[in-house]
Amino acid sequence: MGATWICSVKVRLAWLLLLMATTGAWAREELLPIGHFTQRASIDDVTLSPSGKRMAFLAPGAKGLHKLAVMDLDPISEPRIVAGFADARVTSATWVTDDRLIFEAIEDSVEVRSGRAGTFAVDHDGTDERNLIAWRWSISDGGSQIASRVLPYGWAVHSIAGDGSNDIFVYQVMNDSAGDPKQISLGRLNTSTGMLRMLSHGMPEGTHTWVLDARLEPRMVQAYRAGKQYVYWREPGAQSKWVEVAAFDAFDPAGFNPWLVDGDGRALVLAKGPAGTEAIYRFDEAARKLDPEPVLSVKGFDLLPVGELDSRTKRLLGVHFRVDRPMSYWFDPDLQGIQRGVDAALPAGRNNRLYCGECARSRFIVVRSSSDRQPGEYFLYDRTKRSLSRIGASHPWIDENTQGRRTMHRVSARDGLPLPVYVTHPAGRQADEPLPTVVLVHGGPWQRGSSLNWKSWAQFLASRGYRVLEPEFRGSDGYGEGHLKAGFKEWGRAMQDDLADVVQWAAGQKLADASKVCIMGAGYGGYASLMGPIAHPGTYQCAISYAGITDIDLMYSISWSKHTQATRRYSMPVLIGDREGDAQRLAAASPLKRVGEIKVPVLLGHGLLDQWVPHDHAAKFVRAAKREGVALEDVSYQEAHGFVDPDNEADFLRRAERLLEKTLRP
Repeated sequence: MGATWICSVKVRLAWLLLLMATTGAWAREELLPIGHFTQRASIDDVTLSPSGKRMAFLAPGAKGLHKLAVMDLDPISEPRIVAGFADARVTSATWVTDDRLIFEAIEDSVEVRSGRAGTFAVDHDGTDERNLIAWRWSISDGGSQIASRVLPYGWAVHSIAGDGSNDIFVYQVMNDSAGDPKQISLGRLNTSTGMLRMLSHGMPEGTHTWVLDARLEPRMVQAYRAGKQYVYWREPGAQSKWVEVAAFDAFDPAGFNPWLVDGDGRALVLAKGPAGTEAIYRFDEAARKLDPEPVLSVKGFDLLPVGELDSRTKRLLGVHFRVDRPMSYWFDPDLQGIQRGVDAALPAGRNNRLYCGECARSRFIVVRSSSDRQPGEYFLYDRTKRSLSRIGASHPWIDENTQGRRTMHRVSARDGLPLPVYVTHPAGRQADEPLPTVVLVHGGPWQRGSSLNWKSWAQFLASRGYRVLEPEFRGSDGYGEGHLKAGFKEWGRAMQDDLADVVQWAAGQKLADASKVCIMGAGYGGYASLMGPIAHPGTYQCAISYAGITDIDLMYSISWSKHTQATRRYSMPVLIGDREGDAQRLAAASPLKRVGEIKVPVLLGHGLLDQWVPHDHAAKFVRAAKREGVALEDVSYQEAHGFVDPDNEADFLRRAERLLEKTLRP
């Protein structure tokens, strides 16, 4: 009888193991493919011709190398590829006229390379392509004594003339002996002939920013000299002289940045209001002061605006900006009415961005409709017919019903500082159900991290059943002067505490299982992921870092990174710390120096071509981690600072998936 019982147990155990294996296989088959989250958008970076009859956008090519596509909108046609390269990616495009565009291309594997990087012009049908700016140190015509009209490396596009000509404005960065930008000159370039006319005669020393008026003349400039900022104004007319109207330290809260000069000749600038958030203000150049009330502001958020101007009159029609989600405000009543009608016609909860050429006149407007679960759908609005028709989707393979819902919260840090936090909830899971959790830390760190719009890595993690926390820790931009400055010199300290405080908050809200939390990020986020288990042992069960800084001192000493000498001399001592005076603090905040304190598994990825955080950071950390016995998986890719090849990104996420499964679901 005992033998029979044992045999029965064995049979039942075998069936149980088979059932578990089969169920696991079914569950894994039901998971959305990783490629859903790494495949490049079918429609990206949309821009309309002045009449609105044509739309240009970036279309995916092999290995993530975008190409330039154009489609007619009257009527809607199939897209046609008009420009692209086999070993470089198109990064942006802008219409010069209804028939001609300019576009930027870059080859990530090198800094300067002939033929495959720079600025180009092309007609809407792919003809008359011309290289305007080549990423070469010098330009020659193979022995010809005729000077080439292709501008060399150091030139870039400033803006489009928008006056019906094929002209654009370009600027040249002139460096000092240390290789840092010294000043920037301005010129007007014909995209068909390559003829250049300089406009910067008599400019103030150290000029870095140019603002043009409705007559397309320089009216306002911003200059930097020895860590101080100066603003100059010039009255209309070529013979007018530049006059200094403001001066302040680079980090002075009373400072401002020139933004635009409107059709009435008014100067509009970006400045901090009484609450410390950035808004649009009118600057009275005669009185040399800001108006007391802003032209446009949003409570609790820096505006960071993108303006829509009437190309003929330079009247400000509206502003696009981002608070907890992308939004638009229209000063023009007709466009405001169109916005309201589009919002009412499309699903509730969508953010609907209007793209137009000459917004005040063009018949056609393209609408990008997105949300926390919808990456982006595109519609065509016909002003004459008042009709809305669908064009396509950025990620047509994504079913928004499978995507996680995203919410925003403001959490109090241990010192009382409010921390914005974006949470992605896995589809089909209750909001008060404690789940294994990933803290996803944004890069920068002095930039906006996230919003309520769809985000690929957060949705990938949520598709695997993890709750995702994206804290806007102190030092993040977009939430006011106080929030930004609270992060000065706080790498590895209060900035790191903020992440742990958000985990504690999420556990208290029954969002997170505090015993099952990992930390993940890229750039600064990669640094914070390595520092997490050092600064807060026991909080995280694993760490996943891509392109992460491992030693702060390397940021000062590696001369071949993209950080300029001016950045190291003036900005980094304020933002991060003085290399000599704060040496002990910087060492204590460097994962490389404290690698032996990491007691959790680590996944470390890095790009071999990274010039912002050179691969030395990863190489030194890997050697030290192996000496100290850290459970480390490391991988390197033929990438720069971010992923271009979707296959490489998918490989990294697959490795992250395995580590999370192993540590949070043993």
